[in-house]
Amino acid sequence: MDVKTTDLPGIGKKYSMTTVGGKHIVVLLHLTGNREIYYFEDPDDDPLATVKFSDEEARKLGAILLGVDYQPVADDRMDLLLRSVRIEWIKVGAASQIKDKTIAESQIRKMTGSTIIGIDRGGAIIGSPDITEVITEGDVLMAIGSREQIKALEDLCR
Repeated sequence: MDVKTTDLPGIGKKYSMTTVGGKHIVVLLHLTGNREIYYFEDPDDDPLATVKFSDEEARKLGAILLGVDYQPVADDRMDLLLRSVRIEWIKVGAASQIKDKTIAESQIRKMTGSTIIGIDRGGAIIGSPDITEVITEGDVLMAIGSREQIKALEDLCR
């Protein structure tokens, strides 16, 4: 799936995707935490459907789409999981300590406690990357961990 990211100053970020079936989806992540999803048959037309989510609703939907709750989990356990675990996208900067190192060499899990579950490299998504994958400047790492673990990884990526 081709994913394009656009910064929207004062608003947030826009992600535009084209599915394998040729359908177009736009996701807006607002600075407020709210999200909007737009569905297009043709990207030049008006959206056929629009859905708005609060931050909490978006996180729950994201967890479902990621398969976090593969086994049926009671709502209270799912709420606990969603409150304690974060999934974030973090860009690797030019001065990052982990730039040009493999996932194994960077010792991300040992240093931060977070786990890399995906890499967006110029719009190409590498899911569940191997520990031999080299992290490069501009990569956007998808990581899972506690708030503190994610913050530690953000610090490494700067």
